[in-house]
Amino acid sequence: MIELSRQQMEAAQEFATATVAALRLPEGVHPPTIVAATARMAGTYLFRSFGFRLPGVRPGEAVLSEAASERAPDLIQIAAGALARVGIGIGVSPPAQGPGPRIEPMQGFLETQRKLESAYAPIRAKYGFSAQEAAHAVAAATALLIRHCSGHLDPNVAFGLAAYGFVEGSKTAPDPVGPA
Repeated sequence: MIELSRQQMEAAQEFATATVAALRLPEGVHPPTIVAATARMAGTYLFRSFGFRLPGVRPGEAVLSEAASERAPDLIQIAAGALARVGIGIGVSPPAQGPGPRIEPMQGFLETQRKLESAYAPIRAKYGFSAQEAAHAVAAATALLIRHCSGHLDPNVAFGLAAYGFVEGSKTAPDPVGPA
């Protein structure tokens, strides 16, 4: 089990707050969008930690790798552990009802990645995190947002969105494609 530092836990709150600010709509926040976007961003940082040089790969293209398959589950474990610490248990199997129109994220991968990476950059710089350290802190931020949204989005459904987002982010070329 991966243990987060005190700084990563502090940063998790800052990443969660930055997510809400960056993705707020005039009518408020859309819980599936902020959960999925934050999880995708954790995956994006994990992707960046691999240090891939990918000439010819365009932003948004799938990049399958053994590294992502091995390390994306770490993000899922971090989020599940953080939720357990705040008293939210996640079921062993996914909820019976899959994503539908109400619980689909309203913004796509690249749109949210571009918004959040720029919003997260000052936080990452403040703490001096490597891409992997940032990935782990943002996974914890995802758990904080799941808890925050639990009155509007079932935590098990939100966790399913997050798990998908962690994997999506770790296997999708961000913009820019190279390390940032």
